[in-house]
Amino acid sequence: MHSCSIRNLVVLLAVLGGFAGCGVAGQRDSVAIPVQSVPGSRMPAQPLPAVLLLPAGSGPFPAIIVLHTCGGRNLLQEDWAARLNSWGYAALIPNSFAPRGVVSVCSPVNQHLVTAEDRSGDVLSAALWLRTQPKIDGARIGVLGDSHGGGTAAWVTERRYERLYPGLLKASVNYYGPCRYPEAHGTVPLLALAGEDDDWGSPALTCRVFGGRLGPEQPFELHTYPGVVHAFDNSRVNGLTYSEGHAMEYNHAAAEDSFVRVKAFLDRYVGHAGVGG
Repeated sequence: MHSCSIRNLVVLLAVLGGFAGCGVAGQRDSVAIPVQSVPGSRMPAQPLPAVLLLPAGSGPFPAIIVLHTCGGRNLLQEDWAARLNSWGYAALIPNSFAPRGVVSVCSPVNQHLVTAEDRSGDVLSAALWLRTQPKIDGARIGVLGDSHGGGTAAWVTERRYERLYPGLLKASVNYYGPCRYPEAHGTVPLLALAGEDDDWGSPALTCRVFGGRLGPEQPFELHTYPGVVHAFDNSRVNGLTYSEGHAMEYNHAAAEDSFVRVKAFLDRYVGHAGVGG
């Protein structure tokens, strides 16, 4: 039986909270991702700082790129990395803001500083870097994002990126980010999850319209939750709060249901790797 090292257990207890345990802990590394020139994306001059978290075992593992919100890196991405590791996936958390000298783009006056189009270049750079890593299965890479990161996860499924890098991304998960420009969407499978009462970008409405304009060759799943608002998967949001005038609240039932749906979606399109001893 594989035993957790003391170092890994301490890291998980300190950073990942309730997901700590043998069989989940693996390797955690701070890395620098070389940026690629991607048409339409304003790429930073410096590499993207990121954290790569591997499950226990020898790999190679399928990998999910985890995208932060409009407020930048926070513990929600760490929670997602732990969850993904427990499912057998490596998780890469890039920081899109630090190399651009930006702290937050939540305010409407700051949203132009880093856009979903800019961050799509970050996703592609990250995926290309993952392909070079010996413990990653480069044929099985997906992306998952929340809010601004969710909108980016939807944006990066556009046909133009698919033509640039065929087969690079196997699936994408959009947590309560808007879905825009269905006419530009390619064939990368996309799962969207949103609260019906979320008015920050109206993800339930925009993704419903988006899905209605796609063809059968464009795999798309949408699940919405009545009475649920923004940030419903974030257990670190204590009670009903507001950001930029938009309601945010954790919803345990919606969150747990969404996790089941995300795992099934990723296992279907990205694939679950066996974990070595």
